[in-house]
Amino acid sequence: MKKMLLFSIIVALNSCIKQQTPNDWQVVLKTDRDGSVLKGSKKDLMNAIRNGQDLKIGWGSKREDLSIEHLSVPIWLAILSEKEVMAHLDPQVLSSIDWDSLNVNYKDSDKLQQEWRVVLSTKSNFDAVWYDKKADTLIRRWPQKHIMTWFAKGATDKKTVPLFNKS
Repeated sequence: MKKMLLFSIIVALNSCIKQQTPNDWQVVLKTDRDGSVLKGSKKDLMNAIRNGQDLKIGWGSKREDLSIEHLSVPIWLAILSEKEVMAHLDPQVLSSIDWDSLNVNYKDSDKLQQEWRVVLSTKSNFDAVWYDKKADTLIRRWPQKHIMTWFAKGATDKKTVPLFNKS
């Protein structure tokens, strides 16, 4: 009876503790607006890329009257000279935001022919462009700096080699 009670207590305690599973998203790198590492490391991010792990990148901005946060899956990644990572995001059709009511819409049909394209890096560089597909012209370019958080799904193997290595 005592063994059964002890076993039940252990099972109950174990179920109360959140355990990390290999499918959990982990922060592998967080940088400030200047590219300084706040959490994780660029090496951890490079290892996650070399392991073929799913990645997401988060960033945002806050002013006195509004804030916005973004989370995106990169469509293309590159490790640059074993020091930095760059990522391209999937082009997005532009929408409108009514900041007073926090409603979003595609009411401005002219925006449906326009895309927002982004390339960013672990130096916290964020270069956004607005591009008109129909007119084949650049509407606006807006280089920025952001606090960025890079997430990887699952545990990261620390023993990776560059993808150009033969081993």
